[in-house]
Amino acid sequence: MPRILIVDDDLGVLRALGRLIHFMPRSALGGDAQVECHDDPEQALARVQAVEFDLVIVDYLMPKLHGVGFMRRLDALHSHAARLLLSGHARVLERIEAVRGLGPIEIMPKPWDDEKLCLAISRLVQTRQHQLSPSRPPPYARPPLPNRRQPVF
Repeated sequence: MPRILIVDDDLGVLRALGRLIHFMPRSALGGDAQVECHDDPEQALARVQAVEFDLVIVDYLMPKLHGVGFMRRLDALHSHAARLLLSGHARVLERIEAVRGLGPIEIMPKPWDDEKLCLAISRLVQTRQHQLSPSRPPPYARPPLPNRRQPVF
């Protein structure tokens, strides 16, 4: 059961993301997701200290702590959660430069395309779950083709 943390100062965005994830197919997430939403980044970081999350979705521009600062604090807490940064304000080059050195972070625009965001969430959660249990094949690996003899005509 994946655990997802959403951090955004906009309550409407928190509700929209929570609903979007709630209605994603269980197969896309590897089970029913537990979603926590926080509009205060400091409270969210306190939860990260108590709970291991599979995915953290963070807004880039928040009044108390911007998204990149939040990601740096995640690193300091040794969180291994997959990360998704949402941005409706920063220019592309600033966003890329800001997250350099923070490990793999997916960046999505706000407003987002529901289908693209669901695919990114699914990929990040399933990749993280594969890291936790490597006996499962990664979600992007295709099963081997059956070794069947083909008739020769």
